[in-house]
Amino acid sequence: MTTAFKNRLDYIQHTFAPESDALRDVRESLTDPNDQIYLSPQEGKLLQVLITMAGVRKIVEIGTLGGYSALWMAAALPAGGQIFTLEKDPARAVRAAGHFARFDADKKITLKTGDALQTLPQLENDGPFDMVFIDADKLNYMNYLNWAEKNVRKGGLIVGDNTFLFDSVWRGAPADNVRKTAFDAMQNFNKRLGDANLYRGILLPTEEGMTVAVKLF
Repeated sequence: MTTAFKNRLDYIQHTFAPESDALRDVRESLTDPNDQIYLSPQEGKLLQVLITMAGVRKIVEIGTLGGYSALWMAAALPAGGQIFTLEKDPARAVRAAGHFARFDADKKITLKTGDALQTLPQLENDGPFDMVFIDADKLNYMNYLNWAEKNVRKGGLIVGDNTFLFDSVWRGAPADNVRKTAFDAMQNFNKRLGDANLYRGILLPTEEGMTVAVKLF
């Protein structure tokens, strides 16, 4: 008997990225409308593939939310690997810490609470990093990229999520729920990671868009 699938993403998840019951519980615990901006399982598995391909051991994640993406990434790290994940909202940070403890992942995940622009400089002595994953406030994507460029090793990865910006970037104008300043920041973010003199980069057509770039300098 063949299995019927609703669409391509459903097939991809079923075949390549089955979600464990425990991870599903984490995702489904994010019930507030403002919290329902987590990765899909397919994107979580994509991050795992990138981590493995690039030999990533040390990651900075900007934007923890409920810890769902950090848990996907931690599962792909080798022994001794480490994620520093940054969350501005104290309530979200508490929720994520509980999820990390449940998975016994807090040995690989260090959670820091506070504004990322203030927290990031505190991590510089722990670098250079193999990967920075940016999934936070869109207005500051360029500021986060500026930091990542200085603190990711040559050959390391810079990854940004939601880089279609609700389809604004390819339509050429901000969507109704997107500020012009955020639109400009995301356009500049994608443009810089698309600069072949600096990166081997591509915007992958996931549901929300994910920009992936290898740093060449």
